[in-house]
Order: sequence, then structure tokens, then C-alpha cells
Amino acid sequence: MSMRSLLGRRDADRAPDTMDAVADVEVIARRFAIENRREVRRIMRVSPRMIDLATIFPGALYAIADSDLDADVRRHAMELVLEGAQLKDVAHALGLPMWLRRLPAEAYSGSIPKLPMSDVFSRRIVNCLPQTRTESASWLQAVAFGAEAVHEDFAIWLASQPLFAGGIEPRRAFAVLAAYAWYSGQPYKPAHGLIMVPWRPEISFETAICAAKSWLNRVRLTLQLRPGVVTDPWLTPGEHKGLTFQPLLTSDHLLEEAQAMHNCADQFSDRIARDRSRLWSVRRRNGQRLATLEIAQHLREAGVLDIVQLKSRHNLPAPLEVWQAAHAWRGSQEGLRRAPPLVLPSRPLDPVAWTTLMQPYRQQKDGAPWLPENLSLATLGALDADMADLARRSGVSSWLFA
Repeated sequence: MSMRSLLGRRDADRAPDTMDAVADVEVIARRFAIENRREVRRIMRVSPRMIDLATIFPGALYAIADSDLDADVRRHAMELVLEGAQLKDVAHALGLPMWLRRLPAEAYSGSIPKLPMSDVFSRRIVNCLPQTRTESASWLQAVAFGAEAVHEDFAIWLASQPLFAGGIEPRRAFAVLAAYAWYSGQPYKPAHGLIMVPWRPEISFETAICAAKSWLNRVRLTLQLRPGVVTDPWLTPGEHKGLTFQPLLTSDHLLEEAQAMHNCADQFSDRIARDRSRLWSVRRRNGQRLATLEIAQHLREAGVLDIVQLKSRHNLPAPLEVWQAAHAWRGSQEGLRRAPPLVLPSRPLDPVAWTTLMQPYRQQKDGAPWLPENLSLATLGALDADMADLARRSGVSSWLFA
């Protein structure tokens, strides 16, 4: 399709300086980002062809008006437009994919990001266009981030999600989700071993964000509960009614328990590190695991330790014999009185382990600056907050974000 066939009449037949043309320029310009309107107006007044370009391919006109664009590239692109060249030639000169012409002028702010150009991507992305003009800017930034931070399949998946009403900052909102998705396709990387449900193109957004949050919690577990960090189990290990009670104080122990019992023992890093609770494995003498037990402050009697959870495999109710043994074991303890901590213990994350885990991803993604270089409790809290906000936006309600 040529620019000449789209524009139809010659410039001389148009009278670009009429009041109608001036009005058209102003109406069209107001749809562009405010910082670019002056240049957009100036370019459209050069020729009616530029006005038509703003209607047919707003992204191309926006790119021409970008002050950061190389002067020679701008000159060449404008010459192509004025000569009535094909749209694809104008897009090629500006380094823009042709599917971008489907987006309105409201989609652009700042410099147009680097976007996938392949034919396969172009055919797929047009089926995932934003629903409204107000969503288009966030949508476009998310597509660019998805391709940059993971791959084209992830970008398509992000584009199809109903997340963009009200605006969103992709590098904050999707940082953990992107790292999780990338590691889902890297089975020989250590961080992949911490993923329970890998990302795939067919996954629902709710499943994906919960899996990404679970992965982040397991990363935290490995960084925070190294051997020797927590040594006090509060109660004394022992055996009652033929069952043994063994404390779970390290990341390895908790990961093993979670895998064997198909439960969320691996999500308790924060509670254990902050001395809010302790987990125990309830087993038979032969080592068979029967249940996972949580010890914490009594709900009504402050300063008294109590059994607050006792669950069998898959979080099913524990058998009566396990409850009887657990209460007998608890009743035999001499240290049931334990005051809640007035000052939270300082148990920082292992910065070296974070660097090691994320190194393959950073090497492939130009440093992945959307992830903190050094993970601290403060930066981890920021990642958690961004994920919680994303869950709220998407209507995901899960105890993981409570």
C-alpha cells in the first residue's frame, strides 16, 4: 500500500492553509503527548501528506517529531512521506514495525521503545491490541518490556492481559514476573530449581503471578535461612506416641518438607526469620512424614507457645493420632512461655547468593536493571509491594499477597 494511493490528491489540490486544515492540525495534535505537540504541529503544517500520516500511522509522525531522532533519518523519512512512498518504506526508515500503525496517537510518550519486528510477532500482536486509547501507552510499554526482559511469547502473553486501565509502569510491575518467566525456560539454572509451576504461554495470569510470588519467596528462603542463621527451635525435639518431632530451621529443610508434603512450608522464611513462628516435621520412626506443625504465640494468651497449624500432606487435616501425639509432645515441654520479640532480629539476606542466582539472567538481558542489583530486606519489600499492587489490579486474591 503506497502513501500516494492513501492520500489520493496532489498537494496542490488541497489548500493546506485553509481554516479547516488548521483546525484538523490542532485536533490531531492534541492527541499526541503534550511535550511533542509543538513539533507535531510544525511537521503537519509542512504538507497535507503529514496530516494524513498522523491519521494513518500516528507512530511514524511521532517518531519523526522525536527530538532524539537522528537528523538524517528524519530528513529521509520526511522525503519519503512527501514523495508518496509506501508506508512500509517510511516505517523501515524509522525502524518501526508495521503493526505499530494500529495504535492511536495516545500510545506514545518519550522515545518509542525497541519493538519486535518479525512477521510472526506482527501477525499475533494485532489480535491483542489495547481496548481503549487510554490504555494504549501502558500496553505498548508492556509489550516492549516483555520482549526485552523475556521473549516474544511473553510479550504476546502480557499484551493479552486486561491490566492496563489506569496506567502501569512495566519495569516495576512485571520485574519479578519477567525473571520468573525467563528462568522457567532455563532448566539447568539454579534459580529454575526454585520454581514450582513454570511459566508457559497458556498459563492464566492468576496462576502465573501466584507462581512468581511463590518463586520469589523461595528465593528469599535460600538467601535468608542459611545453615546457622536460626539455631533456636524454641521447643525440644522428641518422640511421643511413636512419632518424632524435628525442627525445620534451614532453607534446605523447609524446601524438602514442602516438596515431600506438597504444602507451603517453603513460604515461611519471613515468619521464621522474624521469630514469629517455627515449623516442625512430624514423622514416624522410620522417617515417613505425616504432618507439618507450626508453633507460634497463642492467639489469646500472649507469651505462651501453641500449636497454630497441623496439616497432613496437601494441607489436609492431620489424623487424630497425630494431633494426640502433638499435644502430648507440646505438653511435655518446659519452655512454653516465650515473650514475643520487642525488637525484630536482624537476619539480612545473603547478597552473594542473590548475585549468583541472578547472574545468568543479567548476562542475557543487559544487566536486567529492572531487578535490584543488591537484594536487601528493603528492596525485597519493594518487589513484594509491586507484586501485591499488580495482584490487586488484576483481581487476584491469594494468601500469598496478604
